[in-house]
Amino acid sequence: MGVTNPIYFLLTIFIAGVIIFYLFRKQYEKKIIPSNLFWDQVMNEWQASPWIEKLQKNLLLWLQLAILTLLMFALINPFWLKKGIEGEHFIFIIDTSASMSARNGVETRFQLAKKEISNLVNQLNGQDVTLITIGNEAKIELKNETNFNLIQSKIKELSLSYQTSNMNKAVLLADSLTGKDHTSIHIFSDAVTKDTVPKMKNKIPLHVHNVGKNGDNLSLLSFGVTKKKEKIIGAGVIKNQSNREQKVEFFIQNNDDTLFSKKLIIPANGQKIIEVPDLVVKDYYTAKIVANDIYPIDNTRTAVYSKSLSKLYAVGEVNPFVIKGFQTIGIPVTQISEKDWNEESSDGIILMEGRSSETWPRSPLIIFNPQKGKEIALKRSISVIDDPLLQYVEFDQTYIQKGTKTNNPYLETLARSGDLPLLEKGEYMGNRVVSIDFAIEDSDWPLKPGFPIFLYQSFQWLSEQQHFKGFFLPGEKKWMSTSGNSDWKVFDESGKFLSSYQLDKESFVAPKKPGLYQIIAGDQSMYISVVLDEEEQSVQVEPSFVMNQPKDQVSQSTKATKYSFLWFWLTVAAFIILLIEWEVYSRAHRR
Repeated sequence: MGVTNPIYFLLTIFIAGVIIFYLFRKQYEKKIIPSNLFWDQVMNEWQASPWIEKLQKNLLLWLQLAILTLLMFALINPFWLKKGIEGEHFIFIIDTSASMSARNGVETRFQLAKKEISNLVNQLNGQDVTLITIGNEAKIELKNETNFNLIQSKIKELSLSYQTSNMNKAVLLADSLTGKDHTSIHIFSDAVTKDTVPKMKNKIPLHVHNVGKNGDNLSLLSFGVTKKKEKIIGAGVIKNQSNREQKVEFFIQNNDDTLFSKKLIIPANGQKIIEVPDLVVKDYYTAKIVANDIYPIDNTRTAVYSKSLSKLYAVGEVNPFVIKGFQTIGIPVTQISEKDWNEESSDGIILMEGRSSETWPRSPLIIFNPQKGKEIALKRSISVIDDPLLQYVEFDQTYIQKGTKTNNPYLETLARSGDLPLLEKGEYMGNRVVSIDFAIEDSDWPLKPGFPIFLYQSFQWLSEQQHFKGFFLPGEKKWMSTSGNSDWKVFDESGKFLSSYQLDKESFVAPKKPGLYQIIAGDQSMYISVVLDEEEQSVQVEPSFVMNQPKDQVSQSTKATKYSFLWFWLTVAAFIILLIEWEVYSRAHRR
């Protein structure tokens, strides 16, 4: 126990003064009285309750001493030494990366970190708390908060982002939040080293708490499927990160159906490639490994089967302005004869000119002037609709001499002149088609800056996998170009609804947890796969350490905590005793 203002102990002189005054108070004089009849009555009453009379005789002294003592202690402001941590402002940084989901017994590292932060907060007494979470970005969850219940509630709400932690941003952000008050930073992660901590402007104490323990881990590094000789084949790579041989069961599923399984032995610190020779055709395949390890999040990978559409084939005679336009935007064009396209172009997009819909190939197609020889002069201005293919194109400012009248009810008209369609898109025989319903040589469009932009956006739309939207990192934000219904609803593999997006107004944000997700857009069903960053494949735990700790600073285990309201309650007690003293004095005076 200690005191803040010991100089006020000098007030004990007043307590001594009261005692002295009582010692030297007025003495009674001896007098002779003619009768003691009245004194007999007083003595009888005193003998009936002598302790009350004696108490009343000395009670004023004790009450006055108590008042002075309480006032003196209120002024010196006493405090107690309490177990705690140093500083008046505490900045807690917690890692939310995927590696924090590794298990330490029945709890994850993230749960252990939250528990340690909660225990430190329990040792505080009104000091400021700032809470920062880190994934790809550093986010301030609380700033200079003193409400104990709010702090504990926010700690309980924290969840994993499964993103790779950007420790530099988090530490520099914490450094910028330090003020003149005594501040300390506490980082809760699993693999922070002194080399990964950036140089700070302010030399403030930094405590790194690397939680968890090292353990065995097996990882499914990769998995994919492809078509080869009319068969679907697959391959996966399993890595053993432990120092001992491990038994693993590898299997491939689609929903609840097991399509392939195999038991393997992976050597210590080694890896093994698993080849799957033949699989039943499915939209997607989920590969899993079952092993006794501490990090199950990297034991699953999903592959979606789809045709590759990365090539562009110009079949027959195509206007050189068109081919040059694609080459300008970095898309190589392979020119082949009409007799060869059916065999060679099965893995790409077809570029053709002058073919009616009856002879279109069953592949994604860009077709120019499909009704060649049936051109009609344009007499009205060009009108366009709002569509992603025409973004930044300004097609209505194009000069077109003549076009062709088509009859494609399965295609949507993007631009027209009166009743003559000029640009169309849609699906034909299950494949996407972009139709330019005029001859390029009959317009000045190749001279416009919007021409290569239209070619690029058409190629992207045609090559877009209609049922697979690609791989995403956890929480990755991306602007998605869509056709048709731009309202996306996201569901997990079990069918649980997660979120919805209006992609014409906002960016798409991938779910946090790795896995396969289904997207419903109108009557169309698609998939995305959320995968771990490569940096999250390791779950090594580094030792904890402290930086910038002054030698003469109070130990982290003990700290003087002042109870600022103690003086108030001492003063209140003194006032109550003063009222009691006044009542005792009044009663004695009335008697």
